[in-house]
Amino acid sequence: MRDIQYWIEVIFRRRTLIQRVMLFVVGIVAAGSLIWPPLYESRSKVLVLPNAASILSSPGVTQDVDTPRNIANPVTEEELNSEVEILTNPYLIEDALEGEEAPAEGGPAQQGSRARGLVTGIPGFMYGALHRMPHLTDHDAEILKLQSHVRVSLINRSNVIEVVFRAHDAAWSQKFLRRLMDAYLALHARVSHDPQAESFFEAQANLLRDKLHHSEEALRAAQIQTGIMSLGDQKSQSVLEYYTLDTEYRKTLSQLSGATQQISSLDAQLKETPHYTLKESRVVQNLALSQLKPQVLQMEAERAELLSRYQPTSQRIRDIDAKLDAARRILSRENHTEVQESTNDINPTWAALDAELAQSRTQVAALAASRDTLTSELDRNRQRMNSLTTDGVTIERLQRQVDADKDAYLSYIRKGEEARAAEALNQHRILNVSIVQAPTDPLLPIFPNVALNFIAAIALGFVLGLAAAFFEEWRDQRIYSAQAIREYTGLSTLAVLPDEM
Repeated sequence: MRDIQYWIEVIFRRRTLIQRVMLFVVGIVAAGSLIWPPLYESRSKVLVLPNAASILSSPGVTQDVDTPRNIANPVTEEELNSEVEILTNPYLIEDALEGEEAPAEGGPAQQGSRARGLVTGIPGFMYGALHRMPHLTDHDAEILKLQSHVRVSLINRSNVIEVVFRAHDAAWSQKFLRRLMDAYLALHARVSHDPQAESFFEAQANLLRDKLHHSEEALRAAQIQTGIMSLGDQKSQSVLEYYTLDTEYRKTLSQLSGATQQISSLDAQLKETPHYTLKESRVVQNLALSQLKPQVLQMEAERAELLSRYQPTSQRIRDIDAKLDAARRILSRENHTEVQESTNDINPTWAALDAELAQSRTQVAALAASRDTLTSELDRNRQRMNSLTTDGVTIERLQRQVDADKDAYLSYIRKGEEARAAEALNQHRILNVSIVQAPTDPLLPIFPNVALNFIAAIALGFVLGLAAAFFEEWRDQRIYSAQAIREYTGLSTLAVLPDEM
């Protein structure tokens, strides 16, 4: 392994060769930098915005008044790439070049550039002649040349497009780029709106308005015929009524069944309950006895008086005794017959049961009538629901037709408004693209950079000189150092004499 001293000796010994190689490389680079024509670069930036006409909204056109269509969609990557393609289109370059010619190349630098172009163009010319390709005119060649000098790129994470044009003439690079931007804006004004679009959309809107009117009339006639004004609301109302009636019907049936059972129970209780009850009962004296007893007492008093005057066997005494015997027999017979007085009244339990039974029968009659009415209402409701289902198909079909015609009509109205707005914007050159940076006036060329070229030439010449020195050292078989003598012979060096001796 050679040490650093060996390499230093090689560089010192081959310094002349290194200097020559460096001078040669620097000379070539200097000559090229001086001969190569300066290249100037003019830059411009384009801002792409959403379509200006689409952010407008007209009164009565938007479907939702509370949320007008005043929010534009963001610019997509496809739209940006389309703008890039338009800027690099040869027809756009031809429009920019119309009426203007590129500056003629003169001077040694420009002549050298033309010579290089001729040399590099020879292979292409030979290939075209071999395959009989169509010959390009000078104008077409100039357009292709200018197209190759145009660079268009997207600035990351933005809606800005940078356009760069390079030329050997500083004034021409700015002038052509300005003409290119003007042609780009004019092209946008032409393609962004068709002057016939507004009249077309207006005519279509009139046709769709008539169609919408016919579909609305058909829907209105069907609504009048079927009585369906709001299908969804009427369906909901009909279903609600049906379930309400059904609930009431089931409740009535339950009440009717309970009332019928109550009648049966009351009827059985009424049969077991007596109609009348004893209100009051008492035993009273016989009225015949009350009248007969005084007469007996009177006759006994009369007999006693007669006994004082007549004999017991006298006729008058026997007559009185006969009357007393008859009266006593009557009193004896009537004393064994009691006279009983009693008062009867209607049984209050029977009366309450009878009244409750009558009330239950009335309730049953009312519930039966209610049941019949609810049955009729349920039948009518079912028929109405079936009619809504059947007629609703027609109403929904007509409603869909009206909605479709309305959407189409409003769509063409919006398109017509956008076309009108776009025409006004184009007339005032208000487009969805704008030049945010006018073409710059290049003050210094971007190539060649003489100072950088010289620094690079010196570095390259030194590297090539070292390579040449090491190659020469490897090719040279002579021995120049004591270290080489020791490596090749194994002998020690006593002294080293300078080259001058």
